[in-house]
Amino acid sequence: MTATDDDTDYFAARAEAEIKAASDAESTAACQAHYRMAEAYLDRLYPPSEREAGEDA
Repeated sequence: MTATDDDTDYFAARAEAEIKAASDAESTAACQAHYRMAEAYLDRLYPPSEREAGEDA
């Protein structure tokens, strides 16, 4: 599934918001949860299969 421009903008904004929330979190568990959410959004932007293909170039 290819992300549309709207999807891309949304996933990028959500990843950024989750990273900020992680940095503002007061507990380790909350920080880790926010980083996991950010990673999930970034995976939608840059699927692992596309990243691995780029490493061969």
